[in-house]
Amino acid sequence: MASSNNPELVHKWGHGYSIISIISFPKRNLLFAGTQDSKILAFTLYTYELVKTIQLGDDQELNTRSSVLCLERSNDENYLFSAGADSLVRVWSLYEIGGTVQVREVATVYSVTDIGDIFSITYLDSIQTLVFGCQNASMLYLGNIFDKLLAAEENSPCDLNRLPHRRYDKFFDSSGPTGQPSQKQVASDKFHEKALQNGPCNLILEISSENIINYAHNGFVYSISKLCLSCSSLLRNDSTSEFEHNHPHEFERKKSLCRSHSDISECIITGGGDGISRVWCLTKNVNGVVSVSSLGTVLDNEETVLAQATDFPFLYCGLSEGIIKIWDLTTKQLVSTLHTPDKSDIISISVYKNHVFAINEGGITLFHDKEVIHWNEHQDKMLSSDLFERRIGPNEMQLSFLVGGNDGTLRLWNLSEVLKNSLTEIENQASELGRRKSIALARGSSLKPDSEHMLATLRDLIGMQSVSQSPSTVEQLESRRCATYLSKLFSKFGAKEVHLFPLESGHNPVVFASFIGNGKNKQKILWYGHYDVIPAADRNRWNSDPFTLTCENGYMRGRGVSDNKGPLVAAIHSVATLLKAGELRNDVVFIVEGSEEIGSPGLELVCTQSKELIGGKIDWIFLSNSTWVDEEHPCLNYGLRGVINAKIKVWSDEPDRHSGVDGGLHREPTADLFNIISKLQDDQGRIQIPNFYEPLKDISAYDRHRFKEIVDIVQFENNVEVDDLIKNWAKPSLSVTTMTMSGPGNVTVIPQSATVGLSIRLVPEQSVCEVKKALTEYLQRCFQELSTPNYLQISIENCAEAWLGDPTNHAYQVFKEEMTKTWEMEPLFVKEGGSVPCVRALERIFNAPAIQIPCGQSTDNGHLDNENLRIKNWTNLAEIISNVFRRL
Repeated sequence: MASSNNPELVHKWGHGYSIISIISFPKRNLLFAGTQDSKILAFTLYTYELVKTIQLGDDQELNTRSSVLCLERSNDENYLFSAGADSLVRVWSLYEIGGTVQVREVATVYSVTDIGDIFSITYLDSIQTLVFGCQNASMLYLGNIFDKLLAAEENSPCDLNRLPHRRYDKFFDSSGPTGQPSQKQVASDKFHEKALQNGPCNLILEISSENIINYAHNGFVYSISKLCLSCSSLLRNDSTSEFEHNHPHEFERKKSLCRSHSDISECIITGGGDGISRVWCLTKNVNGVVSVSSLGTVLDNEETVLAQATDFPFLYCGLSEGIIKIWDLTTKQLVSTLHTPDKSDIISISVYKNHVFAINEGGITLFHDKEVIHWNEHQDKMLSSDLFERRIGPNEMQLSFLVGGNDGTLRLWNLSEVLKNSLTEIENQASELGRRKSIALARGSSLKPDSEHMLATLRDLIGMQSVSQSPSTVEQLESRRCATYLSKLFSKFGAKEVHLFPLESGHNPVVFASFIGNGKNKQKILWYGHYDVIPAADRNRWNSDPFTLTCENGYMRGRGVSDNKGPLVAAIHSVATLLKAGELRNDVVFIVEGSEEIGSPGLELVCTQSKELIGGKIDWIFLSNSTWVDEEHPCLNYGLRGVINAKIKVWSDEPDRHSGVDGGLHREPTADLFNIISKLQDDQGRIQIPNFYEPLKDISAYDRHRFKEIVDIVQFENNVEVDDLIKNWAKPSLSVTTMTMSGPGNVTVIPQSATVGLSIRLVPEQSVCEVKKALTEYLQRCFQELSTPNYLQISIENCAEAWLGDPTNHAYQVFKEEMTKTWEMEPLFVKEGGSVPCVRALERIFNAPAIQIPCGQSTDNGHLDNENLRIKNWTNLAEIISNVFRRL
């Protein structure tokens, strides 16, 4: 759809031939454009002038044999790389003389075999390696390129006749009917003779046959996208990486790249005419030898891959007919598919902070959240694009978008206004994050986790809208980003192993990390958490953006701050602090899922299949997924009810009808549904499902004593008595929670279908399977007794077993002691009426007891508007966890 928020056109340049490739040098305020007529055009962003034209090839009047199909640069912007129709890669050096940037060709790279046009190129800075994809379906690479340049003598002889466009061609270079060579061939000879007379030529570098990957694809290799070193290590499951991820196109290594005792590897993704996106790893070993290997990742797009972009963990593939496929590289799963309004081939694609820019004949399409912005200001077919930030003032940055077309125009757009709301917020957060990190580092580390570091991490996590209930592409991508963020965080904090476990159902991946303690008689602790959240519902009812962490009056506010990102961050930083200080005595593994809010589908299967990797012998399972019973008293939770959530639907063959026309003529679905639902409980509210109460036991003396103690201490609202706690915490219940009907909702319309939602809470003595079976059979029998022509459908949405812990075990007692020390009061041992789907499953799989440590207060508003968490509760939890991990 069109939008009034079209970006500002900053400048437009014109050329007589198509602009096929472009690259920006934002630090130098330069733009380079490769053209169809074998030129490289250089523009300055200071005055928007064309400052240099570089002619390639033999014929300066008209030559398309050296069309520049792709451009690349080094991260330091000291080198430009060009390649194209003449099968050559040229290396250009940029330097300044008298304040003016000079461009000089320093090397020409060629292949010993015929490779055809070069369609794609990338340069891997850390290993000084060029990689390019070709028309003959091959991929070539040249390692240590600048080492080779430094080793060459400036006046070493070079034989230009070795180059592909100088080789004899039987068709183009044969003598004509007159027996004379073509005029073009004669002119070419004179041009190169003149070039040689002018002085030493640039170095000629040959790609040997062992550096050629034949049939890297079964088609043209149209695109190559590279990953930073940190993302490459994650893709290779290398948790020992010494790299930090700074920016989608930049990297930073913590230690010198010159270290000789470690290999350096970078990953690239190639896209080809066979519809495949393939992941490769290029490694420079300790001897300086560069090699390439396939990671075995083959992503089948089913259409030609013309363009690619990465925003780890996502790979965006531009295909034909305006299709963009988004892949999760870590789990190798297709996440989503986007469609541009114009159904022509995606020629170029760029990604910037969750904003996807796609280029095709119809123009530019921007995808962000649920918004699609499309524009084309009278530019013909677009062929190339580049997205970059540039400084336009002492304290002002501008996000710019450069687009080249077949009409010879080059347009520079200012995207700052289009992306203003999200970018301002993101940049402010990034600045604040950097400030917080600096302060934290200056203070030094202690065994108590640093709250500033914790806040920085939580701020990032809250900003990710990881809503598992939503089918929206935005939330799906945000959830996957959240999982990748956590995996990077675990790696950064020193985890021995980090894995993302994909779910066969396609739901969000499970993050696994393991930390190794240094104790002699150490135990293994499993910490369970989840990174998914529920929707923020009506945002107008929030006092601030639910997906921006807001700190006010000693509280943090944001969706997921209490359930469950806040407690998860406290646990992660506790372990990281202990590990850094050499005080982590026990092994700790993390299982963090992304689908808890929808019943944890697939988690049990993943844990069962990966049991040995996670830890064959787990001693304790810890989680913090509940709150106190009031605002003043810390609690330890030792019991949760189970749940069965179901939908009961009755419908007829008749459509929606008018009560004045058809009322009384047919059995109505709504009346039939009311009839059978009314039989689930008697007039006193006792549940009528057969054998529902049969397994129940009387409440224990221990529980009754605890409940009485809680009632005496806690100032509950509404005069809560012991019997109320028993009903809520230790007895089952049945609630009718939702009701929907077909039709417009008018009072005169008889609905064609009606549906109610049921939520049945269970206690540990009850079997989920037996209650489900009894419920289904009972409702079916009641429905059959109606002898109605309507239909019944019973759907079990999700379920969870009830859980009962042992508050007298060693771990509970250690937590009690540490909480008493931190809070200066003993915690209350409580149960809860809610459910956590996976607790009993984890206990059963790992044969270990679970301990639930509530973090926030009863007023946290988990699942409600303005979800919040008191900072004191949060930091105290981190301190308590650290102390318990050291003591067990």
